[in-house]
Amino acid sequence: MAARRWVIRLRSGEAGRDDVDAFGRWRAESLVHRRAFALANAQWSMLRRAAINVATAQAPAVRKPTRAALTRRAWMGGALAASVGGAAYLAVRPPLELWPSLSELNADYRTEIGERRQIDFANNVSVEMNTRTSLMALDAGVNPQVLNLVGGEIAVTTGKTGTALGQPFVIVAGTGRVSATQAMFDLRRDGQDVAVTCLDGGVKIECGQERATLKAGQHVSYSAQGLGAIVATDGRAVDAWRKGLLVFDNQPLAQVIPEINRYRRGRIVLTSASIGNLPLDATFRLDRIDEVVPKLAHLFGLKVRTLPGGVVLLS
Repeated sequence: MAARRWVIRLRSGEAGRDDVDAFGRWRAESLVHRRAFALANAQWSMLRRAAINVATAQAPAVRKPTRAALTRRAWMGGALAASVGGAAYLAVRPPLELWPSLSELNADYRTEIGERRQIDFANNVSVEMNTRTSLMALDAGVNPQVLNLVGGEIAVTTGKTGTALGQPFVIVAGTGRVSATQAMFDLRRDGQDVAVTCLDGGVKIECGQERATLKAGQHVSYSAQGLGAIVATDGRAVDAWRKGLLVFDNQPLAQVIPEINRYRRGRIVLTSASIGNLPLDATFRLDRIDEVVPKLAHLFGLKVRTLPGGVVLLS
């Protein structure tokens, strides 16, 4: 079965960029492929847990005379478990985020690096997905009312014809949920850190027992630690990606580089903390993202070292 072969390959720890691209094309061919992969991935996880439980349960039953064999067998089993565990870890947390995690690959809607996509739902909702964004539908139907933002950034417009939705459109993100009936807002998730910016209308946020309502020109962040303070914003930098731009307003390179990395293949790495403190005030075009490295090198007098896989060291 193709889905099972893809699960084995992606969890082997040997999958490269070409494998991930090929998998993305296969998965995009049909809903049947996406569902088959989700099922095969779940089965793999269940079998792995079962195998570990069986090995753990059987180990104490071996008698002392077979200690040498047990030691060798235990080492082999441990090595196997370590390799499987390592492959699973690489699948969940790819090194330097050089390829998508399994949770991203398993999403219902997904964009690649440098790709943007707009989804118009029949329930009067439009969702524009930024680069490297993954969404999952949490309820049945062609036009879901509840989405899960697995990672990335989206711009959402609800009630866009002037009539508010009968039921709020809900997006679960990290430890909270965001809902709106008539609004325009930007929602971004990096791990468990979530940021919400209201551009028009009103947006409700729930995080644990905390509640907040944003009006146009307001921003709030939340995480497992709870809701942050609501602050005013003009939304210029947040909304720039929809215009094909990256805007930095006197931000340190330590914050600039992770943002640039979202839009290019490979990874830019700063080799020292002192470089990360350098402030940048600039605007870049997303369709010319490869020009960023030479511009930064020229502007700050940095040395550039290029490694395989699109990894760039700035020192």
